[in-house]
Amino acid sequence: MIGSPYKSEDRTFRAVFQLQISNFPPGRKPGKTKPARTYRNPIILARELRKALESGEYASQTALGRKLGVSRVRVTQVLNLLRLAPEVLEKIADLGDPLTSPIVTERKLRPVVLLPKAEQRRRIEDMVKIPLKTTIDEETTTMSEHRRR
Repeated sequence: MIGSPYKSEDRTFRAVFQLQISNFPPGRKPGKTKPARTYRNPIILARELRKALESGEYASQTALGRKLGVSRVRVTQVLNLLRLAPEVLEKIADLGDPLTSPIVTERKLRPVVLLPKAEQRRRIEDMVKIPLKTTIDEETTTMSEHRRR
């Protein structure tokens, strides 16, 4: 059949399939493993930024932001975390760096900075689920103690 409209009639095709048996879980492709995700501890990051500014390595927050690829405002937001109560800062720093999960993030801590120290401690205890050592001061007294005075 020369000139047949069905040109593939006379041809044969051969397909070869290779099965690779491996220990990959379903849905995972060989060679496509992802590295474990890590998260920076925001307090340790803030301390590093402050140290870089105080050492004179960078002239301003703007210069530091340019080097890091973030805005000056973002650098300011991270540095403002250092305004937290000292025991709160230590508790968060004690979590280590890097973190294995986003237990405490800069975004979660930003509104806590504006709260009174006693409320900061309570919020961090809720986030971290480990009680903080508290000092007795005017902010930690209860309403019943105020009535006795």
